[in-house]
Amino acid sequence: MDLISFLQKGGVSVYILLILSIVSWAVIVERLLNLRKGKFLPKGIQEVSTLVARGDLEAAIKLLSLDLSEGAKILQSLLEKYKEGKDRELLLKNLEFELSLLVPKLERNIPLLSAIASLSPLVGLLGTIIGLIKVFSAFSAAEMNQGLNLLSMGISEALISAATGLTVAIPSLLAYWLFKIYANSILDELEGQIVQVLRVLK
Repeated sequence: MDLISFLQKGGVSVYILLILSIVSWAVIVERLLNLRKGKFLPKGIQEVSTLVARGDLEAAIKLLSLDLSEGAKILQSLLEKYKEGKDRELLLKNLEFELSLLVPKLERNIPLLSAIASLSPLVGLLGTIIGLIKVFSAFSAAEMNQGLNLLSMGISEALISAATGLTVAIPSLLAYWLFKIYANSILDELEGQIVQVLRVLK
């Protein structure tokens, strides 16, 4: 039995699971391409920190303006506010707000993986139950020998749906947690870098 025939025997639920699988892998590829430290963490943070420690805010702001990362934009905004007379405590509060706005960008599409991981086994189970109902209906209407053959074949085919559901759910759940942990690590690292710069403000 080839793969296509194998999946066709799983019924309509398998087609739904294939769609969920395609969506899941599309999200995984998108996050692998876009969830990178370089897009969020400022480059040359030590140089920026040194300039700020010297009191050369203009040079630090100029250096950050050349950096397209999200973290550089946040730090540049905070330093500009400091130049306007905002105190450090207010800057730290602003930092928390800016980081909260960054979370949706870090976790973009990641909750979809969790939803697929939760939904796929249920779709698979539904397909299995529907398949078993059909099998037992056919079994009751068939002769004994023929019925036993139908039963053994039907149960194996009905379980295809459940197996497919788990096959979709497991990588989706694994990817969800890996991306979630990685996104949180980027956020924590970014916060640490910016706080380090704010601490040396004169």
